[in-house]
This record gives sequence, structure tokens and C-alpha cells, in this order.
Amino acid sequence: MKKYLIIFLIFLLTVPAMSKTLTGGVVYTVESAREAAFDGIEYEISMEPFKKYLKDPGFISPAEKDGGKPKISKRGRYVTFFSDGTYGVIYKNDVKTGFYYSNSGYLEYIEFTIGANNIYPVLKKRYDRNGNFDSVAFFTSRTETYIYDKYQKLDSHWVDDNCFDENGRVILKIKNFSK
Repeated sequence: MKKYLIIFLIFLLTVPAMSKTLTGGVVYTVESAREAAFDGIEYEISMEPFKKYLKDPGFISPAEKDGGKPKISKRGRYVTFFSDGTYGVIYKNDVKTGFYYSNSGYLEYIEFTIGANNIYPVLKKRYDRNGNFDSVAFFTSRTETYIYDKYQKLDSHWVDDNCFDENGRVILKIKNFSK
């Protein structure tokens, strides 16, 4: 009997050590995300440090290339092309600043990322070519993002593959072709 009592006591003493600690994250609403996204936002920035990017330094005009299509240099930078002919550039030595160009190589927007990779929340502030604030994207997690315009109006709210408007209606979906 003494043997069973000792086993029972050992079991009771080890159960609390085997418990799992639950961790919780911050849950955002449209309003709390808006407050966090606009906290300390600059509505105008100086474009002086970015003057050399007003025309993409890696843009090679169509006249210089056979076929009449422009060529975009990828040397030392990541380039993303969009279906409307515009493209984005992120330099490998500064991945927190993105430049978005027209199909003629002229700057349309500049975007700054505040926050560390995979540590949320992450903020992306977007400014036009004159340095005026345009919009902000507030990434609360890998699967959720709130996007606001310069007037602090909710533009869209992404959750997983669904994009919702300010009334909670699905307005876009991402199709995952790899499934």
C-alpha cells in the first residue's frame, strides 16, 4: 500500500509540471488597428534622399532595346512585375524600402516597412512621388492585414485568402493554384 501511495504522490507532484502554458496574442478590431497604424504617422516626407529614384536607375528605355519593350535591370535588387505593366523594386541592401514605378520607369510610390520579418505587427507606409502620405497597411499576423487610406478610412481587411470591405463583405479572393 505504501508503494501505491508514493507512486500517487509522485504523480500528483509531476502533473503541474506537465501542464501547457497558453500564450495569447493581441486581437485587433478595425478601430484598434486604425489607432495602431496611424500612431506617429508622418503625412509628408522629404523626397530629397530619394531624388535619384524618381526615374528608375535600372530602367533601359525601349529605344535602346530591340523589340520596343523596356528592359529592367535586376542587378542588386528584387523586381516584381504587375499585369498592368507597372513594377516594384526592392534593393537587396535595403529590403525595408520599396519603389513602385510606372511602365515608363517613373516613380509612382515609395513604401517603407516598419517592423521585423515574421514578428507582428508590421506596418507598411506608402507615399506618392511628392512625399505625400497615401496609405498604410497594418499586418497583425501572417494571415491578417488592415489597409487604410490617407483619410484613415478602411480600404480593405484581408483575412487568409479573403478581402473584406468596410461592411464585412468579401470583395476579393486569392486563388491558390499550388493546392
